Amino acid sequence: METKLLKIKLNPGSREKVDSLLAYMKSHIDFPKQEMEQKGYFWDSVFYDCEAEDEFLYIVLKSKSFSKIMTDEAGLISTPFREVYEKFRKECWAPEHYNDVEALFCFNKEVSFEA
Repeated sequence: METKLLKIKLNPGSREKVDSLLAYMKSHIDFPKQEMEQKGYFWDSVFYDCEAEDEFLYIVLKSKSFSKIMTDEAGLISTPFREVYEKFRKECWAPEHYNDVEALFCFNKEVSFEA
């Protein structure tokens, strides 16, 4: 199991929308789970951080092989989650590209998905 950490800069005042996205995901877990299974990875953990005036979302991703994940979403069979997620990205993600933080070692090798 491979692990990645994404550091995503958010637009100011995004915390409430982060909470709303996660609440949606928890109450409709089958939708994001279906999309992530198709793509070949899943969100293991999500963290929020505020440094001075900057807000960040950290997402720990897990995959059997990141070299085999879906990169062209044209073949994705989307669920109602897609609309919610794309709205979140449009409203909350800062224009800068996210950072893919280098993983050094992962102690937890479990392949599990829980909300």
